[in-house]
Amino acid sequence: MHICLLPTEILLRIFTINIPESNIWIIPVLRAPLAVLAGTCRKFKEPALDILWGRIIGFKPLISCLPEGVCNRDRRGKLTLQRPLLAGEWRLIHQYARRVRSFAVNGSQLDMIDNHVMQAFMSAPSSLFPNLRRLCWHDDREHFFPLLCTLLRPTITSIQANFISASPTFAQSALFASLGSLCPSTQELGVALCIGDSAESSDAICKALCSLRELSHLETGALNRREFLRLASLPPPKSLYFRMGTYDTHEMQSNSTTTIFSQLDQVNLTASSPSVIEHFLRSVRLPSCRSAQVCLDHDNLQYNPEILYNILHIPDLIVSLSECLSPALEKLHIEFESDFRYIREDIDRNYVLGFDAVAPLLPFNRLTDLRLDWMCTSGVNDASIKILAQSWPQLEQFYFRGTACWAVPPSMTFTALVHLIQHCPRLHDVQITFCATPVDYDNDPFFFETVPNEKITTLSVGMSPISDPCTVVYILLRLLPKLGYVDSFGWFHDDPPTPPPFEPLVDGWIAVNEILKVKNPRRLK
Repeated sequence: MHICLLPTEILLRIFTINIPESNIWIIPVLRAPLAVLAGTCRKFKEPALDILWGRIIGFKPLISCLPEGVCNRDRRGKLTLQRPLLAGEWRLIHQYARRVRSFAVNGSQLDMIDNHVMQAFMSAPSSLFPNLRRLCWHDDREHFFPLLCTLLRPTITSIQANFISASPTFAQSALFASLGSLCPSTQELGVALCIGDSAESSDAICKALCSLRELSHLETGALNRREFLRLASLPPPKSLYFRMGTYDTHEMQSNSTTTIFSQLDQVNLTASSPSVIEHFLRSVRLPSCRSAQVCLDHDNLQYNPEILYNILHIPDLIVSLSECLSPALEKLHIEFESDFRYIREDIDRNYVLGFDAVAPLLPFNRLTDLRLDWMCTSGVNDASIKILAQSWPQLEQFYFRGTACWAVPPSMTFTALVHLIQHCPRLHDVQITFCATPVDYDNDPFFFETVPNEKITTLSVGMSPISDPCTVVYILLRLLPKLGYVDSFGWFHDDPPTPPPFEPLVDGWIAVNEILKVKNPRRLK
C-alpha cells in the first residue's frame, strides 16, 4: 500500500468523497462498496466500518448482526428475539453500535420490532449508541418513549423529535423537560409541537430550553403570539424556525409592544397568508439577523389562489420585513408553497407588482442571496432593475420571478441582464424572466464594455418569451461565456391555449440549448 494511504484520515476522506455530509443516511448503492472495502484488508476495515455504520436508520441493522436463530419474525411479520441476548451477542452488537454517530427512526420502522426487541435494547448492559451525535425520532406514540429515553446521551448535539401534536401531552412535556439533564450539549433542536396550552406545560418546556445552554438552532411547531413572546424572554438561540399559529390580527394591532431578538442570526417562519406575517412582523425587531426565510403555505391555494396571493398584502409584507430586519441582512427568501399552474390569465394582471413593491428592500446593500421568484414582477422594467442591481452589489444568488406561470409578459429585456452583470459581479446563480428579443447592441459601449460573467454556467429564465434563438445565443455568450445550459419551462399541456407571446417559448429555448451544445460541447449542461 502506498504510504499516502496509511493515515486513517486520508482513507476516511477518500471513502466518503461521494457521500453528502448533510444526509442522515447512506443510500444502498453506496453501502455495498463500503462493505467490500471493509473486507479488503485490515487497514481498510476500521475506517470503512466507521462510515458504513456512522449513519443508520431503524433498529433492523443491529438485529441483523445477531447469529442465525436468535432473531426471527412473528406471525405479524415483526422482528422478535427467541431468547434474551447473551454477553457475547451484546459485544457483537456493541462492535457496530459504538460507531453510530447519526440514528434516525420513524413509525414504520418502529412497527417492525416487537416488545421483546424493545425490552432487550432498553435493558442493554451499556449504552446502545455511546457515541451518538445526531438523533431523529419521527414518532409520537408514548409507549415507545422509554426506548427513546435510553438513546438520549450527553454526547448528542442534534435532536429532531417530530411529535405530530397540536398540544403536548404530559408525557411529551416530561420528556422534553428532561433534555437539559440528559443531553446538555444539544446545539440543534427540532420539535414539531406547540409550547403548550396550559401554563404548567409551557413553563416546563421553557425551563427545558433555558437549561440547554449550548442551543443555537431551534425549530418548533405552531406558535401563537403569547408563546412567541415567551420564547423572546428566554436566552435566545441564534437560529429559529417556527410556524405561525392562528392569530387575532386585531389583538396584534392593539398590542404595540415591540419584541426584540438581539442575538437571532437566522429566522425561518411559515404562515398561511401574507397578512398574518405582516401583522406579526410589525411588532418584532431582529437587529442582528443575517438570514430570513418566509414561507407562505396554504393547502387550498391550488383551488383558490386569491386566498394567499393578495396584491394588497404583498407590498405591506415587504414593508414589514424591511422594518423588522437589519441592513446587515445577507439572505432573504420569500417563498410560496403552492402550485401556480392553476392561476389563469384573467386574474394574472391583478397580481402584477412594480418597482415600488420591491423598493423597501433597497437599503439592504449586503444581500448576497435574494429569492422573490414567485412574484409577478412584470411591472419592473430595465431602468428599475438597474437601480436594484446598484443597490445590491454583493448579490451571488438572485431569483426574480421565474417560478410561477404568470401570463403577463415581462417588461424587462436583455438590458436588465446586462445591468445585473455590470453591477453584481459575484453572481453565479440567476433566475430571471425577461423578453429574450434580440437588441441591436452593435457599437454600443453599454454592451461591449460590460465585463462578462464567467461564474454563471446555467441560467434560469422561467417563461421568458423568445425570438431568433441564434441571435439570443450570441448575446448570451457575449455576457456569459461559460454558459452551458438555459433552464426554462413552458405552458402546461393541460392548461388553456398558450397566450401570446408565449407560443414559441419551448421550441425557442430548446433551440438555444442545441446551439450552446454545438458552440462548446465541454460546457456544463
